[in-house]
Amino acid sequence: MVDPRQAHVAPVEPVASGESPSTRATVDPALRVSVLMVGQRSVAAQRRGRYVAGSGAHPARMVPDLARALIADYTQPGDWVLDPLAGIGTTQVEAIHLDRNAFGIEIDPGWVALARANTALARSQGGTGTGRVVTADATRLPRGIPTSLRGQFQLVLTSPPYGRTMHGRVEHRRGPLVRFHNRYGMPDPANLAHRRRTGLIDGISAVLAGCVPLLAPGGIVAVVSRPWRRDHVLHDLPGQILRAAVCEELEFVQDRKAIHAAARDGLLLARHSFYQLHVTRQTRAKGRPALLPQHDYVAILRRPPDADHARRQ
Repeated sequence: MVDPRQAHVAPVEPVASGESPSTRATVDPALRVSVLMVGQRSVAAQRRGRYVAGSGAHPARMVPDLARALIADYTQPGDWVLDPLAGIGTTQVEAIHLDRNAFGIEIDPGWVALARANTALARSQGGTGTGRVVTADATRLPRGIPTSLRGQFQLVLTSPPYGRTMHGRVEHRRGPLVRFHNRYGMPDPANLAHRRRTGLIDGISAVLAGCVPLLAPGGIVAVVSRPWRRDHVLHDLPGQILRAAVCEELEFVQDRKAIHAAARDGLLLARHSFYQLHVTRQTRAKGRPALLPQHDYVAILRRPPDADHARRQ
């Protein structure tokens, strides 16, 4: 079994005897091992002591170990990382601890305040990078990004909301199921979290288009998503995001998978929420096949080095 602690490190293939490295097919330097094992620790354990109280209230938070692995894979110390849908600032926190500099855009002032508290905590705990989060509409990028940083980001790392389908938590509280922490806050139509499916994709397309001029030539975009189910119908959000990205002059590099199950003694142990289990059972009871989601899709894209030239043509 592959050691999950090394799952995000690409193996080096030896050159066969008598074969010149120059005669072999060139391997894209952006390629990495396709599977990321990010479920060895529970999400609660990953955040404990590293994020301020209240961070768990956001309906859709990126897993810290996933953000950390992607930042380590695609950047070097001192590089700039951008999260245009920053939420509670997970990308900023993990970048700071890895000696990277991170800039975040978030439309909801409440989450901005929380993200700033998390970045301040990361700095107080010895993180040597810098982090900044501003209140702005990511669909209007590059507005809100300092001119000095445009074209300087080596990585855009983000995870979009799932529109009007909320995440949240579910518990039994003296009877029926009760959902909580399942609202994104301000009911602003500019907020992608409050859009329907078509509007959500349009918004994501606008965000990706605004990120292109912010990337350094050859810079990487990593978008974390998963299919989402509504009214027992599965919607291919990862595929829609990929199509939108390619339409915005981003070059597809790789499709990676972030496994949230834990690997123990050669077995994968599921880490699903109670709500996921409840919905899956309901769907199966209606005669529709359904499985518990245990991984995220991570679309790896790149700004072509000649993107500016292509835009001028």
